[in-house]
Amino acid sequence: MDLLRDNIGAAAAYSIVGVLLLVVGFLALDLVTPGRLRNLIWLDHNRNAVMLATAQVIGLSIVLVAGIRDSLTLELWRGIVYTIAYVVLAIAVMMWSFVLIDWLTPGKLGTLLLDDDEHPAGWICGAVFIGVGAVIGAALGL
Repeated sequence: MDLLRDNIGAAAAYSIVGVLLLVVGFLALDLVTPGRLRNLIWLDHNRNAVMLATAQVIGLSIVLVAGIRDSLTLELWRGIVYTIAYVVLAIAVMMWSFVLIDWLTPGKLGTLLLDDDEHPAGWICGAVFIGVGAVIGAALGL
């Protein structure tokens, strides 16, 4: 029964931290994109914004799962700090990649992605976000 209690406590702690980190990721994405990302998704139903935010959630979730998995032998608080550090790194790299893609490509990326029309650049940015998550997640197991 103690093991069940401890596991439920750890799962709850990681879940709360995971949701908070996904919110931080969303807020960071909102900072690098023009307009209010929340409004673009929930009010305007902008598919580019939805795809970009979804790709970010997938990428960050990969890092969250890898961080939790890799920190199972640590004390709970150390595992949470370990996981937070890697997810914050992933958020930073994702935002840097967005700015870098904007700098390297023609047009203003944020404006292109968040227009009403679907734009293929959204798929590239989304793939990069998932790739960043996969790379950092894989690095956790080294």
